[in-house]
Amino acid sequence: MADRKTVTRQTFIGEKGIALIERRCLEMGHLFHPRRVDHGIDGHIDLVDPDSQAVLNLTLLVQSKAQDRRFSGETDDGFHYVCDQRDLDHWLSGNSPVILVFSHPESHEAWWVEVRAAFPDAVSRAARRVEIDKHTQRFDRDAAQALLHLAMPRTTGLYLRPAPITEVLTTNLLPVNEMPPTVYLASTPFTSYRAAGAALEAQGQRESGWILRDKLILSFHDLRDSPLRVLCDGDPERHETREWADSDDLDTQHRFADLLSRTVQDSYRDLRWHKDRKHMHFRATSNLQARKAGRGPGSRGRAVFAPHISKSDPQRVGYYHHAALRSRFRRLDGVWYCQLEPDYCFTTDGYTEHPYADRLLAGIKRLDRHPAVRGWTRMWANYLRQDADLFTAARPVQFGELATMTVDRGIDDRFWGPAPSGAAPEDDQESAAAGQESLDAALAVADTDAQDLLGLLQAGDDDTGVPRRRNPGSKARSAGLRTPRQGRANSERRGR
Repeated sequence: MADRKTVTRQTFIGEKGIALIERRCLEMGHLFHPRRVDHGIDGHIDLVDPDSQAVLNLTLLVQSKAQDRRFSGETDDGFHYVCDQRDLDHWLSGNSPVILVFSHPESHEAWWVEVRAAFPDAVSRAARRVEIDKHTQRFDRDAAQALLHLAMPRTTGLYLRPAPITEVLTTNLLPVNEMPPTVYLASTPFTSYRAAGAALEAQGQRESGWILRDKLILSFHDLRDSPLRVLCDGDPERHETREWADSDDLDTQHRFADLLSRTVQDSYRDLRWHKDRKHMHFRATSNLQARKAGRGPGSRGRAVFAPHISKSDPQRVGYYHHAALRSRFRRLDGVWYCQLEPDYCFTTDGYTEHPYADRLLAGIKRLDRHPAVRGWTRMWANYLRQDADLFTAARPVQFGELATMTVDRGIDDRFWGPAPSGAAPEDDQESAAAGQESLDAALAVADTDAQDLLGLLQAGDDDTGVPRRRNPGSKARSAGLRTPRQGRANSERRGR
């Protein structure tokens, strides 16, 4: 049989790469045209307006690099490619943007990079090496908008609306689903909570969920047969809760919000009120070991109380952190919400506020970012919504899930990111460095560092429930670590 001409394996791979590019461009809503003659450019893309479907007379040149084997240094995260000098000179000499599309046609994977962006200066052009991030540089339908931005002339006056993105925004507003049906009020001779509390204790009584305002006592409890009866000066009145909840009078709204706040504060036995900080925070556990709470939708729970080892003495607990919450009740569009604002509390022994609590709080606020705030907000929402257990009475105020809203506008998160290290003016960079030094110095006085506080912000993203950097807990105790209370007790025993 006479010898026949054959097609090389690389030819098939190259054609499959071109076919993959064409298919991906169609998925994006653009048109790809392969070239009959290839001199370093395999084809071009005609860009199309995603709204009107109008051809924009804007083009991108494309060079395909298809392989059935791994690229140089390829891992699950990326790879690199060294360009031929003649190809690079050719791509950079034209007046149209050129993109390189790297692909594995058999697995239908493709990634892209724009040549001018990859080689912005003489140093990078001399190296001829381009780095590809496989997570952020995928050549698929999500790249359509980026291609439009790339081809748009800098001097054009044409504006293309971004492709519609529907997003669900989660707020920090927890709706009140249920509340007691009746509000009771009565005149009272007491004008301060201290005096009223002393009067209750004198009768051997305790009661929660009440407020004083303008010589009136208000509560969801029936004042006629409640321990609060001793505070009343006259017969209590009954009012429908809706009268207060739906009132347009601002003073009535403020009183009702205060009553809701006091009632909720007293409904969770694991929380205590910090009068000076104006927040609720988790109590210390009886054995001072870490505690995790807030497991539920969107959160695996977080370390709401945990010890932190001293930086200067690894055998001693330097401070304890308590998850805290500032809450505010407000009515929006006829619905009452509890606005959640996560906060932090720091103690030396689980009870006494740390002498450098302000420095620790200032440090953590400087390190706080959106993911941490979102995580703590979900933790508090899950905790406040939890059902009462066998040892707890049904809570008078019941909450729903965090309020959300769907919007028909959004931003592709992939276009957000940190600025390049050299992008900021030198003065700003020096200021940031000085700020970091001042933060480190402030935390050093409190016997800790920024890494420890970062561990607190990130706690809850794993299954341990305690900050990642340090986890004293029971293991710390078994290793002979001293808590502040243990240290005092040992000193007292030695003194005796």
